[in-house]
Amino acid sequence: MKLNTFLPRVSLGRLFGRRALAGFLSVMAVGMLAGAGWLAGYPFYTDLRAAQEQKRLAASFETASLKHSYQERSFTEGTALTRMVIPKLNLDTVVVEGVSLKALAAGAGHYPRTPLPGELGNVGIAGHRTMNGKPLSNLQKLAAGDRIVLITPLAQFTYEVIPSFDGHANPWVVHPNDISVLQATEEPMLTLTTCHPRGSAKQRMVVRAKLVGTEGIA
Repeated sequence: MKLNTFLPRVSLGRLFGRRALAGFLSVMAVGMLAGAGWLAGYPFYTDLRAAQEQKRLAASFETASLKHSYQERSFTEGTALTRMVIPKLNLDTVVVEGVSLKALAAGAGHYPRTPLPGELGNVGIAGHRTMNGKPLSNLQKLAAGDRIVLITPLAQFTYEVIPSFDGHANPWVVHPNDISVLQATEEPMLTLTTCHPRGSAKQRMVVRAKLVGTEGIA
């Protein structure tokens, strides 16, 4: 009796097909692991990129061109506009002009259609809560009486978080498309916005503060 009588008959096509499938699955597994690694590392990458951008913005903040921009009231998207210091959050960051994805890659941006710091009306600033330096990560910790300082080449403006008003708390949460929070106000105010809940754009968290002090800069 021949020995190969007991061996299974497997066609070459089927054998190579199985090998090809195994190879494909191996490639897919490697790709999925690489993708998972990228997703896990991406927030860190954006934070690092924002930190580098903040260094560049801090340097440009000291130049005469920014003072000229204030005098001319002319700003380009993505350029430095003001330093924002929030002692309660241990925050000191440069806010840029604009709230596009590109502008906010630096961390925080000024709503172009709102007043400049210190002016009459409602100054609007948006900031990331996760990634890109996450300057407003702990916005929910602010409470009535907490200070927010905006520093420009012309002056330093101190705002104070106001108590609950109009029937809602402060901070409070709104729909992401609710632009009423940026409406003009009769007094000089400041409105900060960020995503809510953390890591989601489902809603928006808002904080309102009023101007309580101005100091000139020599």
